[in-house]
Amino acid sequence: MDAKKGDRKRVVILGGGHAGFHAARRMLKRRKASDDLDIVIASSETSEVYHGVMPQVIGGRVQARNLLVPLRNYLPGVTFYHYEAERVDLEKRKVYLDPVGERPKVELSYDYLVVSLGSVTDLSRFPGLKEHGLQTKTIGDAYYLHDHLLEMLERAAVEENPDERRRLLTFVVAGAGYAGIEIGAEANNLVRSALRFYPSIRPEELHVTIIGSTPRILTSMPEKLAAKGAAHLTKRGVTFRLNTTVTSATSNEAVLSTGEHLQTRTIIVTAGIAPHPVVRNLAVDKDAIGRIKTDQFCRVPGLEGVYAAGDNAAIPNLHTGDTCPPTFLYATSQGDHVGENIMAEVHGKPLRPYSYRNLIEVAQLGNTFGLTQFGPLSFAGLVPSILVRIVFFFKVPSWRCRLGLISDWTSAALLPPDLTRMPIARTDMIMPLRFVAGQEIIRQGEPGSRFYMISRGRVEVVRRSGSDEKVLATLGPGQYFGEVALLESSGRNATVRAVEDTTVLSIARKDFTALVESLPILGQAFSQARGAPAQEI
Repeated sequence: MDAKKGDRKRVVILGGGHAGFHAARRMLKRRKASDDLDIVIASSETSEVYHGVMPQVIGGRVQARNLLVPLRNYLPGVTFYHYEAERVDLEKRKVYLDPVGERPKVELSYDYLVVSLGSVTDLSRFPGLKEHGLQTKTIGDAYYLHDHLLEMLERAAVEENPDERRRLLTFVVAGAGYAGIEIGAEANNLVRSALRFYPSIRPEELHVTIIGSTPRILTSMPEKLAAKGAAHLTKRGVTFRLNTTVTSATSNEAVLSTGEHLQTRTIIVTAGIAPHPVVRNLAVDKDAIGRIKTDQFCRVPGLEGVYAAGDNAAIPNLHTGDTCPPTFLYATSQGDHVGENIMAEVHGKPLRPYSYRNLIEVAQLGNTFGLTQFGPLSFAGLVPSILVRIVFFFKVPSWRCRLGLISDWTSAALLPPDLTRMPIARTDMIMPLRFVAGQEIIRQGEPGSRFYMISRGRVEVVRRSGSDEKVLATLGPGQYFGEVALLESSGRNATVRAVEDTTVLSIARKDFTALVESLPILGQAFSQARGAPAQEI
């Protein structure tokens, strides 16, 4: 249903990130009562998230609420649809939103459209990374990763098996750009500073490795400045594998393009960036990485009133002749400029070309070390780390956030690391897991904690007696195993291992028990299946 009012014009902004927020804010400043102009934001997020500070949430130095700017607080007069954008009909000049649940789609006609949906993570090219990689796109991801790092220390502190202990204390970061380096630095800082509370873990047992596909880290920064950052992290115990990628993963290892198998329980993913599905499906010209090509005014050529900004836009950089990179400062300035140009159209004034020149690049590598590039000048160390904070302090439009950040930064500098865990980001009711051929999924003699359903591949059920081994059954897609140990609170009496690359859906004991108790017919089905070799584990 389209609720457009009479002859009033409407601007629809897809996405409430940096570009969308700044576009709306600039239009509100320029809008006159006589313009008869409605501004609409359709976004699955209700706050602008300052991702540049998010690594510090992972490191436990900043509270998440201090980098969230509620859209409604700072955009009065804007209509919000807290829905996911589904598609755009460029011919009918309509956008379609998915309200989620058993409800009809929402359609909105537009006079002006701003596409600022940003990017998404697509790990489909890397087997196992979707199942076992720890993503870093949302606040929930940041909280989960922070808790996961501490969980690895908790488990390692009492782990007696040396191989498993090594996996627990090995942390792999995929990506050597800003996100990968800053998150790697924060993760390394958190686990090493926390060791004072884990006396059974020696510092030399910790291994933090950053994997990068490029010859060096931070390719957007001058090589000498990036080298200083690499030297600092190396001194802090971080190792690098450059000209290398993570090609696949399982629950206990990362496989590299060099053929190496890194045994680990932690794979942090900052790579695999892809266009938003709505952008991918738009019938417009795009660059090699799927961004919408625009003219110098941020307009999409050939489409009246359609603009693009932020990570999903390939906007010409008039100073370099290339396109603008997908960074925070460019996104905010592009949003401002799109807002200005749309209001210029509304007021019948000429448009201005986008000519922003970025004179500063910053990176925060822990609590006391930063990198700053200001024009031709480069700085590294404590003073640049303070400058990085100043940049974000003034970029965040909320004084609540600003004062909160000052408090967090001061506490982090003066007090011991905060080891508080907040396990709120995920439910483990159903978890997809991937195993390669020969890898054991459950082991005979171990206690049962999960139930498994095979979605792809094949496994074999093996019973061992001394050095002898007997294959009891082979299972494939649609079959299951592991319920008996949960129902009887007993140990596994057989081993299950993958015959080929296999994906299973895993349900935790408490959730499996709840399902069986709530659905008696399910318990009856398991009872009837008892006796078959595959169902005796």
